[in-house]
Amino acid sequence: MPLKSRIASRLLPFQCVAMWGAGGLGRTAARYWLPTHKVKLVVDLNASASDRLAGVEVVRPAVADFSNIDAMVICTSAQLAVRRELLSAGYSGPIFYIYELFLPEGDVRLNELQCLAIDIAITKNNFWPLFLLLKPQVLVNVTFRIGNWASTGVMRRPLYWLFFVLHQLMCVIFSIQLPLRTPIGPGLLFAHYGTIVFTQRSRIGSFFTIYHGCTVGTNDSGQGPIIGDFVYQYAGSHVLGKCLIGDQTRIGANAVVLDMQCQSGSTLVGVPARAFSQE
Repeated sequence: MPLKSRIASRLLPFQCVAMWGAGGLGRTAARYWLPTHKVKLVVDLNASASDRLAGVEVVRPAVADFSNIDAMVICTSAQLAVRRELLSAGYSGPIFYIYELFLPEGDVRLNELQCLAIDIAITKNNFWPLFLLLKPQVLVNVTFRIGNWASTGVMRRPLYWLFFVLHQLMCVIFSIQLPLRTPIGPGLLFAHYGTIVFTQRSRIGSFFTIYHGCTVGTNDSGQGPIIGDFVYQYAGSHVLGKCLIGDQTRIGANAVVLDMQCQSGSTLVGVPARAFSQE
């Protein structure tokens, strides 16, 4: 099912939908993904008098009226802060982070080609030629996902070996070491390329964003980390060994996370890393 149709299906029970976030992610969501005829309110902390999105005036949280809103879609990466704002404003309806709507309901598992479609959707912000020029590292996603998909069937084996070679080439070109068959959920995003290393012994959830100069590696015992959903790993940071990283965690620039566990919504900073709540 195409992403826009899947999102429309998820929002089908709701008639009046609000968006929080009118920046780059919000504008992309309104342009490509959301059923904008249902959007009745758009909220943004930096709204100005002339701002409009999805045909609706963008307003600041202080003047937003949530009384007739059936569902809220958060279109900013600061989703935890937005959820707290909504709670303090008295909103009690359903809240979705925009990327949550990309995923099917229930325990339905996406195949690697469906994961690739989501990888591309969250990376693409221009028409195709310019997109490939500005974000060429998405070719690593392409060879990784198709190589993984081709590895699962006997009839696909010739294709697997072709993409095995192509993937190694893309990894060398973009300086991203990502072994095929590394378990990674949909929404893998390389914010930049250059000196990024993954171990195949890691297990990574959905919508993982990684910057340049990062490592997801093992400890001296050969154990790799488990990383949850909606995690950001910023430039120069390293997650090593028997780590259990909770959902919606931010790993700060140059942090070294070794054999560490943290709860959801943490911020990890320092050498060695320490965990702080985003509350």
